[in-house]
Amino acid sequence: MAFKHKETYGTVFKQDDIEGTNKPEYKGKCTTPDGKEFEVALWPGQTKEGKETFTMRIDEPYQKDESPI
Repeated sequence: MAFKHKETYGTVFKQDDIEGTNKPEYKGKCTTPDGKEFEVALWPGQTKEGKETFTMRIDEPYQKDESPI
């Protein structure tokens, strides 16, 4: 059985070997209050004033298309 977060919780992990790409620096999963799981991606950045920020994207979990071609 795969690990599932408690509702409203999630975890992200720092990704290796992404330098020079537009891939997210952090990736993980979270669970909504209704129990639905989503994938999370974060990119670090900073404001014009120098404050650290994260840009975040939340997506439906990837599902491989297994229909015959």
